[in-house]
Amino acid sequence: MGLQTKAEACGTALTTEDTAFPQNLLPGGGALQQAVTGDVTGQADGMFDLVVSGKVMRARRAVSCLIGPQTADTVALLSTTDGLFITDVLVRPERTDKPLRIDATRDDGKHQDVVLAADNLTLEVEEGLEATGKNLSFRFDAMLMTSRQLALVGKKLLTSMQDIVTNAKTLLASYDTSTTRAKNRIDRVSETDQLKAGSLQTQVDTVALTQAETAVFVAKEDIRLDGKRISMG
Repeated sequence: MGLQTKAEACGTALTTEDTAFPQNLLPGGGALQQAVTGDVTGQADGMFDLVVSGKVMRARRAVSCLIGPQTADTVALLSTTDGLFITDVLVRPERTDKPLRIDATRDDGKHQDVVLAADNLTLEVEEGLEATGKNLSFRFDAMLMTSRQLALVGKKLLTSMQDIVTNAKTLLASYDTSTTRAKNRIDRVSETDQLKAGSLQTQVDTVALTQAETAVFVAKEDIRLDGKRISMG
């Protein structure tokens, strides 16, 4: 009732009955810009095949229709002097498992950039959130990630930070090869520091100093000290 009253106030009767649509839609059939619906039957060459009141027609997707139409969708149509356009996806059958796709593809098949601009943006997902692309970039003044479990899987991980602080109850690292380069390294262990290796080699350019209240060296067979001078006492 509100739509009919608004149309009559503008001096133009808006016809939405399916039986009246084809005559108004075709060139020379009446006033343009008639809002109607149709069912998608297929897609080819950037055009969508539709069934409107039993007739087969073709339409393009309007730029404002970000959700990509799929077969069996019921869509809103707009007839203009430039042709027939799909403006909205109205109904998607419950039996289909096709996702709602935000599609910013032009008629030539190329994708356009999509920008979401807002002071605050919240994504609420009940099960899973997946991002797929060649490159993924985040730029924040501060970033907080909270997760019960976090996994990073890839071929190479590069971290460049001025300061890195790691707090953990247990830290387990497994490598084939581990290489550490540092100008200065300080390790402080309050209780026990244990190293188990198949063989251990330590090479120091100047001085190697070990200080302890009690130092014990245990060998099953031999203990060998080689040097120009050996002082004990």
